[in-house]
Amino acid sequence: MNFALLAPLGLAALVALALPIVIHLVRRIELTTTEFAALRWISERIRPRRRLRFERPWLLLLRLSLLALFALLLARPILNEPSIAKAAWVVVAPGSELGAARAAVSIENADWHWLAPGFPAIESPAPSASVPIASLLREIDADLPSGTTLSVVVPEETAGLDGERPLLSHEVDWHVVSGRMVADAASQSHEPIGLAVRYAPSAEPMLKYLRAAITALDAQGSTRFALDAQPQDSALGGSARELVWLGSELPPAIKSWIEAGGTALVDNQPRATGAPIWRDADGDVLARAQPLGIGRLVTLSAAFSPQTLPALLDADFPQRLFDLLQGPSPAPTRAPASALRPKHGDSTTTSAMRTSAKPLDPWLVLLIASLFLIERVVATRARAST
Repeated sequence: MNFALLAPLGLAALVALALPIVIHLVRRIELTTTEFAALRWISERIRPRRRLRFERPWLLLLRLSLLALFALLLARPILNEPSIAKAAWVVVAPGSELGAARAAVSIENADWHWLAPGFPAIESPAPSASVPIASLLREIDADLPSGTTLSVVVPEETAGLDGERPLLSHEVDWHVVSGRMVADAASQSHEPIGLAVRYAPSAEPMLKYLRAAITALDAQGSTRFALDAQPQDSALGGSARELVWLGSELPPAIKSWIEAGGTALVDNQPRATGAPIWRDADGDVLARAQPLGIGRLVTLSAAFSPQTLPALLDADFPQRLFDLLQGPSPAPTRAPASALRPKHGDSTTTSAMRTSAKPLDPWLVLLIASLFLIERVVATRARAST
């Protein structure tokens, strides 16, 4: 148990202790002078000695104590009671072979848990869904007392990353065993993305550039898009997630579809607003993006044609088209276990969270009220005796 102040600058109020001392010196008790005859024979050369002394010292002490307690109250004192440390904790990430984990960690009387929300006991079934492993490591580091030994067992390929290696206050025994964490549902899906293309009659010759870009994207790996190209008067299919609209302005029905969560790419919109997301070599804006309801609208400043948009013929246009439709690429969530090994550092915040802080404000208020009552009684009696 140790004493601490949450607002140490509150102690600056202690300078007010000089106020009662000055008042007691200035407003001393007035003495009544009584003349009597014997004073005539005392030589004037003998002057009475003056010395500095305080009248009513107990009253002065009470007032000084009150001011000191007020200053301490402003500093917000607390008592920190450290939590009782457990011997050791072992957390196992889902996807790790449990037998290999027990062989890797040989700590007696350790508490074994899954590295999953709530940190269930190892005897419970292993979590089947993906878990945010980096976030959970920070959580357990904040919850465990400082004296606890922490061992973490992870499979060779981990998931649930957030783009940064965890910085923990505990020193972690990092064990890598065989296994693989479950991937996110989005990364497991191999279904093609439904891409609808609706074009005006004048824009039909431009479809060959769009088809070539989609073919190039599909050739890079598994099929990314399922293309549905039809004239603009055709209705959108239920599987359409993204739309390319060529040759005319968007009708209200398509705007409603975007506001409901769709993504649309519209060409020939030189006056469109939004954040620039594509520029040419000269710095001119080629594409902008803006939210529309809960959907996303991407506009090209020129018509979808090599004459007005020469970038259609660039080798990187297929990837550019993919980025325009999909938006910014998400941060990677999978990596080898060696890349996730936490860094060790001192964390004041987590240390504070591992202690139980008891504020002393109620007790100080009670003590101040008691001293104030005593001060009033002493001051009243002193005034009455005077």
